[in-house]
Amino acid sequence: MTQQQLPQWAKDYLHYIQVPVREPSQSYLKEMITAHLNRIPFENISTLLHYKKYHEEKKLVPDAKKFVKQLFQQDMSGTCYMLNSSLHQLLKQLGFHSRYTFLGGGHVALLVRLPGEEEELYVDVGNGAPFFEPIRIETDPGNVSEYGGIEVRLRPGDEFGTYKYYRYVDGTLLTDMDWSFDTKKIYQFDDFQPAIQKYFRPNGVFTSVLRCQIWQLSQKRSLSLVNNVLSIRYSNRKIEKHILNDRFEVRDVIENEFKLPKLPVEEAIEILEGMGINIFQEPTEKAEA
Repeated sequence: MTQQQLPQWAKDYLHYIQVPVREPSQSYLKEMITAHLNRIPFENISTLLHYKKYHEEKKLVPDAKKFVKQLFQQDMSGTCYMLNSSLHQLLKQLGFHSRYTFLGGGHVALLVRLPGEEEELYVDVGNGAPFFEPIRIETDPGNVSEYGGIEVRLRPGDEFGTYKYYRYVDGTLLTDMDWSFDTKKIYQFDDFQPAIQKYFRPNGVFTSVLRCQIWQLSQKRSLSLVNNVLSIRYSNRKIEKHILNDRFEVRDVIENEFKLPKLPVEEAIEILEGMGINIFQEPTEKAEA
């Protein structure tokens, strides 16, 4: 595979995450997903901006070309549906075998196979979780993806090919993210449309709150903004929380801490206000997940 063989959107995608074209391998896959998590945020600003359009069209279509355009023009990315579907399309262009898997009836991730191998690796850049390398769920049942007190463990289920997702924050299991998935099932993106319809419902998890999260491994930390609460979690498990008092402080954090100067966060705040949601009314109790 050479750069000349790739479509322009794929070249631009790799340029954005600052990763060159290489032959498919486990180390290359790790390089890509680590760069992805450090460069592209998990955010619902794009969800709020697309809220009206979705309810007019009644369908979400994965479009990697549009996704990359949004990255460059607005620093926008999305949540699991857009993040993992776009990476899925990129991986296929680069010679990986990639397919979807579906966790808990609402979260989309990927199963990726390397050339010449039979085992599929779990890959997930749309979860705000420390999946900095592909997970060999078949041959490494004791796997732990960990950073700064956040741990995710993928464990075999009761039936062959099934697994459970467990997420711990500072030793506490998050029961609302206790997901199961079946690797034997084959999915097309349209299979997720009923779940996406619930995702875009009024007052949903991502339509009633402002959220942006990114990893900054070079600074040994991760950033999580939930409404007006900024949480900074360091690799040594130290946590700082800052209450932001107005949209100017939110803009300052997005621009200078997250390094996402084009992200239209003010517009997202206005959309929430139009729904009767004031993100500055009181601190969000669940300010980090």
